[in-house]
Amino acid sequence: MSRPTRFLRLAVPAAVIAAGLVTVTGSSGSAAEPRRPYRPPFAAQHGAAKAEFEPNAVLVKFKSKATSSARRAAVSRAGATAADQVSSNVVKVKGDASAPDLLKKLKADPSVELASLNYKRRATAVPNDEYYGTDQAAYLNTVRMPQAWDLSKSTGSQIVAVLDTGVDAGHPDLVGHLVPGYNAVSSTRPNPVDDNGHGTMTLGIIAAGANNVEGVAGVGWNVKAMPVKVLDANGEGYDADVAEGIYWAVDHGAKVINMSLGGPGDNPILHEAVAYAVAESVTVVAAAGNDGSADLQYPASYPEAIAVAATDASGSLTSFSSFGDWVDIAAPGWDILTTGSRALTDPDYLPYWYCTGTSCSAPIVAGVAALVKNKWPTLTPDQVAQRLEGLARDAGPRGTDPYYGHGILDAYAALGGRFAPDFPTAVADGNDQPSRATPVQALEAPVTSTIGSEGDVDWYSFQSTPQLVRVYLQGPMYDSSLYAQNVGPVFTVYDSNLRPLGHAERPAPPVDSHGYEIPMELLAERDVSLPAGTVYIAVRNSNGSRNSRPYKLELVSSGNAPGPTGPAYQLRDVYPANLASGVPAAVAPKVTFARDMDPASVTTGTVLLRDGKTDMQVNAITTYDPATRTATITPQQPLLDNRPYKIEGSSYLYEADGTPLPWFRTVFSTADLAPKALTTFTGSGAYLAANLAWTIPSTNDFDQVIVRRNAGSTAPTPTTGTLVYAGTGTAVKNTGLAQGTTYTYGAWVKDRTGHYSPIAVKRLLGMKSGISVTSTLVNYGAAITIKGSTLRIDNVAYAGLPVNVYVRPKTSSKFTLLAALKTSSTGTLSVTHKPLVSSVYMLTFPGNADLMGTRTADVTVQVRPTISATLSPSSIRLGGTTAFSGYVAPAHYGHPVYLQQYGNKVWRSIASVKLSTSGKYAFGIRPAVRGQIAYRVFFPGDADHAPAYTVNKILTIS
Repeated sequence: MSRPTRFLRLAVPAAVIAAGLVTVTGSSGSAAEPRRPYRPPFAAQHGAAKAEFEPNAVLVKFKSKATSSARRAAVSRAGATAADQVSSNVVKVKGDASAPDLLKKLKADPSVELASLNYKRRATAVPNDEYYGTDQAAYLNTVRMPQAWDLSKSTGSQIVAVLDTGVDAGHPDLVGHLVPGYNAVSSTRPNPVDDNGHGTMTLGIIAAGANNVEGVAGVGWNVKAMPVKVLDANGEGYDADVAEGIYWAVDHGAKVINMSLGGPGDNPILHEAVAYAVAESVTVVAAAGNDGSADLQYPASYPEAIAVAATDASGSLTSFSSFGDWVDIAAPGWDILTTGSRALTDPDYLPYWYCTGTSCSAPIVAGVAALVKNKWPTLTPDQVAQRLEGLARDAGPRGTDPYYGHGILDAYAALGGRFAPDFPTAVADGNDQPSRATPVQALEAPVTSTIGSEGDVDWYSFQSTPQLVRVYLQGPMYDSSLYAQNVGPVFTVYDSNLRPLGHAERPAPPVDSHGYEIPMELLAERDVSLPAGTVYIAVRNSNGSRNSRPYKLELVSSGNAPGPTGPAYQLRDVYPANLASGVPAAVAPKVTFARDMDPASVTTGTVLLRDGKTDMQVNAITTYDPATRTATITPQQPLLDNRPYKIEGSSYLYEADGTPLPWFRTVFSTADLAPKALTTFTGSGAYLAANLAWTIPSTNDFDQVIVRRNAGSTAPTPTTGTLVYAGTGTAVKNTGLAQGTTYTYGAWVKDRTGHYSPIAVKRLLGMKSGISVTSTLVNYGAAITIKGSTLRIDNVAYAGLPVNVYVRPKTSSKFTLLAALKTSSTGTLSVTHKPLVSSVYMLTFPGNADLMGTRTADVTVQVRPTISATLSPSSIRLGGTTAFSGYVAPAHYGHPVYLQQYGNKVWRSIASVKLSTSGKYAFGIRPAVRGQIAYRVFFPGDADHAPAYTVNKILTIS
């Protein structure tokens, strides 16, 4: 897109600037001001890891003198098969027995030199930075940063621009990790020098050198960061400077922008700058703000930006974190140790500061965004956001919510790793609506409870006479320097028709002369005039966080005039209850209003159901019963299991008198059911292998398909047998099987909570084949009959099984098909063949949908040539000569044959000739003695043919 026109920096009165531009401040606010830094003690202790190994395999090293047959025999005796060749003497052996049992058997074999379990090793990306183990590991584990570093330790050319107060460029943990930056605040000081400290903190979270022994580890591990100064020494700046910084960063190669700044007030110029960055394929990350309220914060609430909320190291939302439907994701932002400006650090301490605020959570997301962008450089900003948000771990109310957005960042999943379980959520507390209010028994009978979930509202009821009372709501100690979650007590009192009677709130403690909070137990109190009948009191926290420390609610008599009332409450009940879980998928949610409604306003479009993950409206029909004031939402198909849903009412609802109702929403989750079995599970046997395929049913929270096998007819269980496959595919070839064995496979669909579907079973019956020949030594030109059989291992015959007979010359390793036959009713077959050379035969049954494949051993048939012999004349006188001649078929041109003479009970070769092109040979014989002498000709054999002899010829010498 074309670049928008820049705004010139003009010398105008301060009043004009203040009126025309929105001031933005470092979003960490007072909570992110550098606290007194300190050097924590060094600790490098790591818990011992439990060794893991492949469950049904061992590694075996054979003795160098062990023959191939000895090795095969050793593996066979162990009931295993050789799966993978590791080296010339080392092989991985797999079997149905457990790995320790296989190990014991193979270690005892005399041909084995060494044997070991096949241990699992993992790359370790725990950096050696001094403070990693003591101060960083806890919150970086929350986003699974160490596992993510196993997948990627570089952002490559994906430069991260940090728009903030500048940077201490000489900080030893940042040297080498910076590219030239820019100062948008001052045209006379081009270098973005940090005169506040905030910028050095946020940049260090991303770019501090990892694994360099000292200091802290930035989430980018090995990253290049671009400091762009847009805020002044007070941590404040104007949108003009922020927009200028965005344009400069984009134009100078930034691929990710982090803005740990914000404030109220929508500025279209700032919005345009953010949109320009995204249009130029730059991912923009912004801190959600630290107001602890739902007030919109900019630039975080712009749809192009990734708005980041803050949690503590446990994954719980902090009480200062701003919230709203514009929040996209959450990350730790409490006590984040990072680099500090050396010039602003007390000389007694090292320049490492603690950072608290959404200012500190946003850089964690920005650093991971750069790692994702480096791994997949073609991803657009929307696609980067989809990976970060879509693979986040759900936290707080299930599904997307105003507090965590899509959930807490999961760096490992974003970079391609497997998911982790969602963070736990609170259960329904039973008093989320007036219909389930907890009774207050009497005046001066206090009740205590906790804010159990983000946005939780607790309802109480009191049976009253007409009287004046004072309502006290006392929160636990509010100390934002000590607690990440605090309670700002808020209550509203209603009559039986849920009309307001009184309201009070105390959202934050006072501050001292330096602007720091004064820790105290906050008290909200109000005098209220109660009518006769049921009175309701709604209690909530002024910020979005939950809190395990209890509050106290008490009513006492009072004689003072009542105070402000507040708005009426619109609902009597919502079913299922807020945060309810295990709800049947066939549920029809109901909303019961507090007063009569305008029936025309209660429609499918105003009272509706949304998918909690996607926010898409569920196909449902809403009906309204004026007699009970109840709207019923009837889904048109069953809801998905283990899925969050939102019951929502829009601002277009009206009471019968025309009073508009405020927007409302509650959340419930359907029951976590076991997934359905595989739609299909098929298989076909092969030789020493099986081919399996399946169809996965529609599964809301699908994790993977698990396939296991047993040797024999007993089906495995999810924890027995040999693991064949675990993944998201739809087929597998299982190799390394044994011949003559029946295999039974079990397959399950597993969901993300670990539930298994019913088993799908496929059994492949073991088969055996045999082969024989009528003769293993024949003369050239003769025929042999090859006989074979293919039977089930229990000798059951199948007629019509396809069996292939293969032949190869003895000198070749390549078989060719001799005949494709079918078995008889007895499982037998035969074929006649006339081999021309010495040949090797074998037959195979390829297997089918019910039977395993087989292959016979090789059978060798030697072919010897035919040799004719003529001795002429056969009688001679001493001193005379005769000729011994003939032909070899087939002709072996140039091949030697030997004339042999019998004497002293042995045959001796006395002469040799080479065969002619026609295979002819001839020897001349002149004996030196009288008598009878036996002669023959010997063909010594070659690679194609066996040795052969002529018939013996007797020569008489007189």
